[in-house]
Amino acid sequence: MKPSRLTRAFTLIEVTLGLAILILIFGVIFQLVQLSMIGADEASRFTRRNREVDGFFAFLRQLCLDLPYRSQVLLEPRAGGSRGYDLVLSNASSAILPDRYDGTRVLRLELRRSEGETGSSLRLVEMFEPQGGGTVRTNIFPLMQEVADLRWWALDTRDGKEKSEWTDPVKPACLRVELVRREGGRRETRQGLFWIPAGLGPGGTVPLDPLAPQGTGAGAPAVAATSPVTPPVTKP
Repeated sequence: MKPSRLTRAFTLIEVTLGLAILILIFGVIFQLVQLSMIGADEASRFTRRNREVDGFFAFLRQLCLDLPYRSQVLLEPRAGGSRGYDLVLSNASSAILPDRYDGTRVLRLELRRSEGETGSSLRLVEMFEPQGGGTVRTNIFPLMQEVADLRWWALDTRDGKEKSEWTDPVKPACLRVELVRREGGRRETRQGLFWIPAGLGPGGTVPLDPLAPQGTGAGAPAVAATSPVTPPVTKP
């Protein structure tokens, strides 16, 4: 008979040490996974915020390019005693409301602060005022949240100055906007410049009205900036 081989079991200390090593490894793996998920969430939020601003700038650029001659650009003080100004476009391109009705279409880009929000909300308010009176139809589109500040400037080529308030019946040459958003304890600032083809020319000249006679032929000179200008629309 050959002597049987004796089997030796793990001691309690060895089992405890092995479990401790496994727990440590799983803890490190969990932290790595958690950090990667947090990083992916931050990257996704950063991308989404950039897309919101890029989409807003693209929308504003298209609005300025599509402004007809008989429209008006206003920078009006914000309602409710808030500091700053809101952009108001009369007879601009309509976002939702149909343009086959007679009346005035007004687009207003405004900041409004709600209770419980860390910043203000930027929204587009579209109003349609029927000709001869009637019920004013309104559509409200929220664009983005956590906006710390939104500032506008209108370029007047007649004196070469940028103005934060604009009530002139003639459209400015371009609009400059500065958007400040909150990101935790930080602030992100984005700026944009948007030209208005139907606005004041480089020399301060008023653009030709394609619906009204201006001299003889299509190459007639523009009206001088100092000439009296009939407001293209009535201020809403």
